[in-house]
Amino acid sequence: MKNVDVFFQPKRIAVVGASADSKKIGHQILKNIIDGGYEGEIIPINPSAPEVLGHKAYKSLSDVAPGVDMVVITIPSHLVLGAMQECARCKAKGVAIITSGFGEVGKIKEELELKKIADDNNISLLGPNIFGLAYAPAKLNASFGPKDIYPGKIAFITQSGALGIGLMGWTVMKKIGLAALVNLGNKSDVDELDMIHYFNKDKNVDVILIYMEGIKDGIKFLKTKIEKPTVVLKVGRSSRGAKAAASHTGSLSGSDKIYDAVFNQLGIMRASTFTEAFSWARALSLPSPTGDDVVIITNGGGIGVATTDECENQGLKILDDPEWLETKFRPTMPDFGSTKNPIDVTGGAGVEGYRKAIEIALAEEKVKSVIVLYCETAVTDPMGIAECITELYDASGRQKPVVVSMVGGERTRDALTYLNANNIPGSSLVDGTVSALKIVHTWRDIKARQKSELVIEQLPAKINDVFDAVRKEGRDILMEHEARLVMELCGVPTPPWAFVQSADEAVKVADQKQMYPLAMKIASPDIVHKTDVGGVVLNIRDGQELREKFNSMMEKIKQKQPTAKLLGVNLIKMVSGIECIIGTTTDPQFGAAVMFGLGGVFVEALKDVAFRVVPFDEKEAERLIGEIKAKKILEGFRGMSADKPSIIKTLIAIQKLAPYVKEIDINPLLTNQNGSYAVDARIVLKSEGSSTSNHGH
Repeated sequence: MKNVDVFFQPKRIAVVGASADSKKIGHQILKNIIDGGYEGEIIPINPSAPEVLGHKAYKSLSDVAPGVDMVVITIPSHLVLGAMQECARCKAKGVAIITSGFGEVGKIKEELELKKIADDNNISLLGPNIFGLAYAPAKLNASFGPKDIYPGKIAFITQSGALGIGLMGWTVMKKIGLAALVNLGNKSDVDELDMIHYFNKDKNVDVILIYMEGIKDGIKFLKTKIEKPTVVLKVGRSSRGAKAAASHTGSLSGSDKIYDAVFNQLGIMRASTFTEAFSWARALSLPSPTGDDVVIITNGGGIGVATTDECENQGLKILDDPEWLETKFRPTMPDFGSTKNPIDVTGGAGVEGYRKAIEIALAEEKVKSVIVLYCETAVTDPMGIAECITELYDASGRQKPVVVSMVGGERTRDALTYLNANNIPGSSLVDGTVSALKIVHTWRDIKARQKSELVIEQLPAKINDVFDAVRKEGRDILMEHEARLVMELCGVPTPPWAFVQSADEAVKVADQKQMYPLAMKIASPDIVHKTDVGGVVLNIRDGQELREKFNSMMEKIKQKQPTAKLLGVNLIKMVSGIECIIGTTTDPQFGAAVMFGLGGVFVEALKDVAFRVVPFDEKEAERLIGEIKAKKILEGFRGMSADKPSIIKTLIAIQKLAPYVKEIDINPLLTNQNGSYAVDARIVLKSEGSSTSNHGH
């Protein structure tokens, strides 16, 4: 982990390329440092000017006393390597390279040279290809973005420079308070993990917000410890977007569903839009709710119903206790008002009507969160409502989350600005307001998770013996009976099954194991599509039928594919249940991952699957099952319901194999009230010499 403290608490800053020419970036950065009120030593580096912007200038870093905390490099790319070597000689602790023209345009070698100098000399390197950074608590703005940022408690980390500059001005307009703004650029050295680690310990930061295009080192990122609410806006969801992100920064995008899995496992909250990301970041400074019950206070029925719908859509629980609500809230409204929650104080309610209802909602222990809605009317000034909410919230000690949605014109917009400036999330859209409250509940649930150190288990020796035998035969795909044996050895529940080589053996084993009704499938390394040659028979009911079907199958296949090597048949007891699919893959960024979803037609048509990166525990497996959109089918479908404990057992078992194989496909895994069964499994081995492990994390 690099020491990034030097970027936020530097005592001495040098700007290489500092200029008196206002059109040059070196001028803008130096001016922002000075105008921002930075109180440390400022050292302009300019070979041809004795001073720049009132500060003594030096011809090169070699002329400066050693021990500069941060060097900002703004000179053309062909001169940067020399400047970096000077940084090493003068014992600089941190270097921010503004200059572009490195990895993002294919000059990987040149970027690696900068990284090597940084590593060899214990320098923390930010960039290259950045607009700089700003840190409000130190009055530091070492960027060529706008001069001012609106001070607050959010640390905003962005991979994109242009976007970061644009959002600096936007956050001021929207009254979104930032403690820090950091542009990572190409991430040749310092990356998101270093920044999260630093801001986790920074008392000036409550929330971390990251704009991300890709991750360079997925295995390293998996070691991230999330201690403060962390929101990420990861772009590149579409295949075209992923290509654009990769060409922009030279980072790999990886599979988007794997990114989802990683964020979910680490406890990082992924937003879909900039508006949502900043809305969440602001809301996450609210207190954590101590329960689920939400009360909605409104002056309009329509907006109240829309908000109720959105709460249900996003999984928020509306307080439902009609008698209690009537007793508490009836005195706050006229007779035609409603206490059913939403609490409708009616359109005629002025500030005092809101005051009474909000006071009760804030004071009552039974109410865990409050949503205040307001539709602009001629009789009430929205600013009066906003001031009332702020006053009451402050007086209550801000013990529970409060969010506000106001619909109206210019006066309403000003009232929302006032609320946001006072750290009460306000929006003109009810879905955004509900989303802001939902994320506070989400973070509460993430904080409550038990964290455990996990490692990948070694494979049982018998499984390695199976893999070795397959490779010796020059194959990388296991036959069905081999795959079933491996499943059984690693603890995957399977229906009763057997591999047999004669009709007599088939009947004997099927009777012993009570396998009827059963399916019979040919076992042959030369037959890929078994049904095409009559190699699959279903619903065999007894020994006589089994003997007849065995002999008939062998005859048919010999006629249709006379050269095929016939090893025998697989017998599998037939089971019924909801079809699921479990699989594994190897992601180029994050290593082995396990997939879960509904099987059969669902998986192809809906692609309704979710992933977890290996290793994970039972709780994480349970969350994985709960992430698919069709999860309700598992709770009951056509008289069948799933046995979740056995699905979890299967996911935990299959992850043992995931790092050691190229891919596994259990399709279907049939689940019913009595258990889950891997009915069919396909296992493809990695080529020998492939990497076989994720790191434990």
